[in-house]
Amino acid sequence: MARILFGSEFGANLGHIYPMLRIADVLAERGHEIVFAVRNVPQTQQALKGRAFKVVQAPYWQNSTNPKLKGVATPCYADVMARQGFGHVETLRGMFAAWSNLIKLLKPDVVLADHSPGMSLAARGLVPMINFGNGFTLPPSHIKTYPNVISQGKRLLSQGKMLEIFNDALAADGRGPLAYLPQIFETEGQYVCTVPQLDPYKNYRNFNLVGPLEKSLDFAPLPDAPHVFLYMAHEAGDNNVALEAIKRLGVTATVYLRGASTITLSAYTSDKIEMLSEPADFSVAIPKSSVVIHSGGGGTSTSCLMTGRVQIMFPTHSETMLNSKLMVQAGTAKAVRGSITVDQFAGTLQHLMESSKMKDTALEIAAQLSDGDWHSALTKITTHVEKLVH
Repeated sequence: MARILFGSEFGANLGHIYPMLRIADVLAERGHEIVFAVRNVPQTQQALKGRAFKVVQAPYWQNSTNPKLKGVATPCYADVMARQGFGHVETLRGMFAAWSNLIKLLKPDVVLADHSPGMSLAARGLVPMINFGNGFTLPPSHIKTYPNVISQGKRLLSQGKMLEIFNDALAADGRGPLAYLPQIFETEGQYVCTVPQLDPYKNYRNFNLVGPLEKSLDFAPLPDAPHVFLYMAHEAGDNNVALEAIKRLGVTATVYLRGASTITLSAYTSDKIEMLSEPADFSVAIPKSSVVIHSGGGGTSTSCLMTGRVQIMFPTHSETMLNSKLMVQAGTAKAVRGSITVDQFAGTLQHLMESSKMKDTALEIAAQLSDGDWHSALTKITTHVEKLVH
């Protein structure tokens, strides 16, 4: 039996935990010990639902309180790291030491990580490591610099300077330097768990995508009657704008808002609106819906894309903004701001429910994807883990 350490450094929601759980479940069935080092321990414990996995607090980067940074663009992945504090020498040294010490204390046989550049840096030379993630969270490691794929704008810190800071932390621990910044993800395995439509680096990859880890991956015809699926970590917009719009239109809906109060649940429950207290099963909720409203997470976006559903997206940070941008470009989604009014949102939702063009585009892409090999990510990753163990 081997000890497998799963790490999650960035990302505040469960979109990074559920894919790890799918891999961990398979490895646990094969007799391996599973340990999770995560940013949000209570949330992860709830998601485990009785699994006998160990959970420890991961070193994680505090979001900057500098108001000047909140509206600053992050054109490339290096800017995402800089915004989290990777550009500060002492901060990086401290986080690097914390990750290194945690790995040495836990003594895992293999490390698997999603969206965890600091952990990747610390694990180099200590233990075999596999990085996996969607198109945004796992940039290619062979390119010399990160390209601007997220947005346009001035970079927060030069990539050359950040490379110096990374190598300073490595040298302080007696490790060899990186030749270029993206090499941080150059580990024993790299698995990009998405499809081309959601990969911002599709023109830079030198290896194939393996497909998503989500369960709901099959093309599904549209339901006979309009139905809305609203799935968010919290209600985007002010005054429950999406719920109010659904209620105003009188359309049937299935709704899950993580963290919603009992007052909200009871206020909107009706013969047409089902308010869930637990996360929905995507393999059931998405196929029976004609429009999906969500925050723009990679897992939900992928499930909608492969099932063939149009989307309304409320992006709030770099990853979800990029996902919404790619889905809009594909012709399968509308992106809205949190400041949208109920009238405006109702109009957008009504349009998507009636738009045969967008529905046809979504179904056509899903049909094309159903002919490809996009169901083997779980097998490929777990097989590689076992090879590294043995």
